Amino acid sequence: MPLTKGLEPVVDDQSRILILGTLPGGESLRKGEYYTKNSNQFWSILSRIHGEQINSDYESRLEFLHRYGIAPWDIIKKAKRVGSLDKNICKSSIVPNDLVSLIKKYPSIKVIGLKGRKTEKHFNREFKNKPVFYSLKSEYIKCSSSSNPQSFEEKVENWKKLFVAQT
Repeated sequence: MPLTKGLEPVVDDQSRILILGTLPGGESLRKGEYYTKNSNQFWSILSRIHGEQINSDYESRLEFLHRYGIAPWDIIKKAKRVGSLDKNICKSSIVPNDLVSLIKKYPSIKVIGLKGRKTEKHFNREFKNKPVFYSLKSEYIKCSSSSNPQSFEEKVENWKKLFVAQT
């Protein structure tokens, strides 16, 4: 089984909301861009919440993230996985990203969105009880994948709490 290595975080000193997934899919890894598959509703959810159309070019997407203080990253730095599905991640091979160092480096982050149950479980097991996270709000948010059976509107409503929580 091949070792899959994730992407670096898209974060800066203005980031207030860290949205964590598990590990990028194959297409995102090939392009070096978060959420490149059109079937993933990540960009559409954010567009609806902020009432702003997001262009499909990655530079425009990065500008949008910066403007709204959103930082995407993943809970897993690398792991063995066949294909792009989370269910195919070999649990014994998981190497987590260094979230502690990221939070220390970017104290402007106040809210962590845990995208999907696998991300939430891993975060709770590896990080939740570390002192650096005590002052942060962590929220489970529904997975933005189109394979998630919840409706688009349910996902949008669920994600809104990230933006309410930061104020």
